This record gives sequence, C-alpha cells and structure tokens, in this order.
Amino acid sequence: MHCKRTELPLTVRAWRVKKWGCFVKTILSLCLACLLVLSASSQQQPVTQVHTALSHLTIIEVTEPITMAAAGSDAFEIERHANRVFVKPTRTGVATNLFVWTEHGRSVYELEPAADVSKMDVLIEAVQTPPAQAAADKLSDEDVSKVADQILSHTLLNTERVNAVGLKTQKNRVNVRLEEVVHGKDAIYVRYQVTNLGAVPYRIVGPQVLSLTTDESAPFSLPAANSQLAASYIDRLPPANRQPIEVLHSEIGTEDVAPGKTSTGVLAIRTKDATPKLYQFVFGSDKVSPVVAQAVL
Repeated sequence: MHCKRTELPLTVRAWRVKKWGCFVKTILSLCLACLLVLSASSQQQPVTQVHTALSHLTIIEVTEPITMAAAGSDAFEIERHANRVFVKPTRTGVATNLFVWTEHGRSVYELEPAADVSKMDVLIEAVQTPPAQAAADKLSDEDVSKVADQILSHTLLNTERVNAVGLKTQKNRVNVRLEEVVHGKDAIYVRYQVTNLGAVPYRIVGPQVLSLTTDESAPFSLPAANSQLAASYIDRLPPANRQPIEVLHSEIGTEDVAPGKTSTGVLAIRTKDATPKLYQFVFGSDKVSPVVAQAVL
C-alpha cells in the first residue's frame, strides 16, 4: 500500500519560499556588511567624532552620493539620502562606530553617546580617503561573490525549524512564534512571526533579548535545542539570573500589525559558544502585558 503524498497549494509553497528567501537574504546582507566594515577598519584612517542628542538629527554630508552606510549598534537610527547621512540616537549611554562609503571614497566616524543638545553636532562635512587609496582598499567583485556563496551555502545547510513545546495560542493577545534559526560562529539568527489576535493594532518593536541561568545549587535540565517553550515552563524554574544579550541586527517586515494579521521579523543575537541556552525575547506590551517568547537555542 502506497501513501499518496499531499502537495501544498502552490500559493502556500510560494509564500514559504519567499519568507525563507527573505531570511537568507537578511543573513547574507548582514554578514557582507560586517565583512566590509572589517575590511575598512583594517586600514589606517582618521576617525571623526560625532556628538549627538536624543530626539535630534545630526547630518553628515559628503562630496558625492553615498553607496552604503553601516553602524555597529541599533542604538542609532541611520538613514542615507543622496550625499547625506542622517543620524538619530534612540538610547542613551551607547557609543558605536559608523562607516560611510561612496564610489570613490570612505569615511569613518565614532558616534558618541547622546548628550546635551548644546554640545551636539548639527552638520559634519566628511573627510574621505583619496580615490586612489579607496580603490586599492575596495573588495573585488570576485571576493564578495566568493564570500556570498559561502554564506549562502552555510545558511542552506544549517537552517533549522524551531519546535513548539507545550505552546498554546493566546486568544485576544499578541502571539510570537519563533520559526527558524541558524547558528553561526558568533551569532544566532532567528526568524519569527508576530500574530495580532487582539482588538487593536499592535506596533512591533525589536525585542530585548535575555539569557536565563540559575546558580549551580539549583540546576535545571533544558529541553532539546531549537525549542520554543510555553510560559508555564519559565514559571517552574528556580529563581533565574537574567543577562541582557547584545542584539546585532533587527529587521521587521511590517511594524504595525492590524488585528488578525501577521508580520515577520528577523534578528541576530551575539553568542559566545555553541552550547544551547535558554533565551527570553521581550517585546512591547499589547495593552495587557509585555509580549514574551522563550526558547532554547
């Protein structure tokens, strides 16, 4: 007796391919950006200090259209248009670097923590590397293509589903479902979906990520890796230490989710080793309480 294979409708298969493709594209883009940042940082070049203030824009102006801008932290909103970069801090107490590329030049900045408005820089005119030096430093198309192929192959081989363990859909609430994960050498990449089953629109804000551990006197056994857990599991744990984890990248398909709708997000978090750990993802409140997901990754 032969079982007939059930085929998914073409529209469903196409939707899954599109979502998975976006996940791979995000990982690829982030890794290539890091590669360019590392290449640039290996060259000796003056670094321009940039002083910022909360709720205020600082404008960096260069001599030709900008091809790429990359910052080392999501504590700053970075937007580029033509030959200008707009920098706006979103949190205090964070400093990071910023690289700006044009076709013939490159400039490097140190974004200082947001401080008093009277001390902020409103407009900075860039000092870029000479065209000859920038051309010598530039990665060749062949180098970029090789790295892209390696990253894509790694992603294809290592993408894993996140299994739901005792997870139940909460009615009249916002629900987060972790869908897929890729374990890199220094980062974990997670694709998730946010479904709004409430009565009012919900705005997705990139989550805070915490690592949960207990002391050695109160050990606990973790479920299998790549498992999303019900909230009741956390309630049964002995008192746990919550350690913030650095979010390297966060991207959301649609920030505002109407009732009954779903949006997809991707984030990358810093990891120091491959040992599975218990993580908690804390999103903004849905008018009832913070939206929280927990998983062993």
